[in-house]
Amino acid sequence: MMRNRINSLFMAIFTLLLMFCASGVNATTTNNDMTYVTDITNTVWQGTRDGKPGEGSLLYRLEFGDDNQVQVIKQSGGFNHSEAQTWKQQDNRIIISSYAKSKIKDFDGATLTFYADDRVSFSLDGDSFIIHKWYEARSYAHVIFVLLGLMLLNELCRRVPKSNYVIFFILPVVLLPLWMSYDVTYWFKWIKLYSVVGAAALFTLIRFTKIGNMKLAKFGAAAFLAINISEAVMQDFSMGNTANVLNAIGGILSIITLTGWLSIQADKSKERDMVWPAMTTFWIIAYDVWNIVFVYLNFPGSATAQLMVLISATLPALFIKKGTWLQARAFTLAGSFMYYFSNPAMFESNVVMMPRNDELMLAAGLASFIINGVLAVTVFGPKLKARQAAKTA
Repeated sequence: MMRNRINSLFMAIFTLLLMFCASGVNATTTNNDMTYVTDITNTVWQGTRDGKPGEGSLLYRLEFGDDNQVQVIKQSGGFNHSEAQTWKQQDNRIIISSYAKSKIKDFDGATLTFYADDRVSFSLDGDSFIIHKWYEARSYAHVIFVLLGLMLLNELCRRVPKSNYVIFFILPVVLLPLWMSYDVTYWFKWIKLYSVVGAAALFTLIRFTKIGNMKLAKFGAAAFLAINISEAVMQDFSMGNTANVLNAIGGILSIITLTGWLSIQADKSKERDMVWPAMTTFWIIAYDVWNIVFVYLNFPGSATAQLMVLISATLPALFIKKGTWLQARAFTLAGSFMYYFSNPAMFESNVVMMPRNDELMLAAGLASFIINGVLAVTVFGPKLKARQAAKTA
């Protein structure tokens, strides 16, 4: 009886979260009827959009002053710059103009039109994206919401078996028309979405069906993780920057240090958790460093939120149920992408910027390379020594 009540509570809370995620309205039509005329003096606005090949995702931050000066910050793969430009407001439109020596020319000639009190539509030469008014307290609250929401999702999937089939088998099909309506065009995001949802679906079958006894299924679970890392490695290499290349090498080292995949199995607990006993804490930490560096370098607007996604899988795997990291990683990562695709505006309007410049980016890439290099030494060093000893014996 108590277990049924706990399961019902988890389902009720998750349903409320799902309704909250779907409640945000992603307006896509520009309103030119002068309904919205907002004073932007001394306010901050932010927007993200998908870049061209080699740029990753672009993040803009506009800090409007009361002297017709606006501090424009642009972050993308290999580019970090902040500079003062001029702005003026004509009814429900904003005009931003750069100086002759400005490095950021993205807003020159663009049409920035209000279509809500806290949203502006950017349009230039057929390109468009949304710029949101930034609320500091709400953005930090959203970061905590992502962390706690995904940890709750992980526990829901562990404790309520039926929820796995609803979330990872039914919702990705039912919600596809909604996801496609938001014009998320960047290829990496779509591949990431369905690869991690596929992983979560496979892990569900490993936990609750005889498929979990098959070597092919165990290999598939490890392969999903390796493929997930490989997708990011290709993205890093495509950027071509030194920091990205260092991190890409770190990702390769993360793949080759995956060992003991035959030990993957559903345990005998009530939750039937999928565990990987051979996965070490050091590997998890090295992976976390590599992954947050990847997002930091390529998707600056998502870095803080993705840090919460990583933590939401690592904390349960280290302190609630050891050995379940891969399962938790699939559940939380799939949940975060499904949340993003269901309501991009919620994510994009609550971006919390991380400190970022060329030096920090290089240091991050180097840190990822070093920690995964040390991991490789700890994994392969003893094996090499054993082989050398065998040869000399």
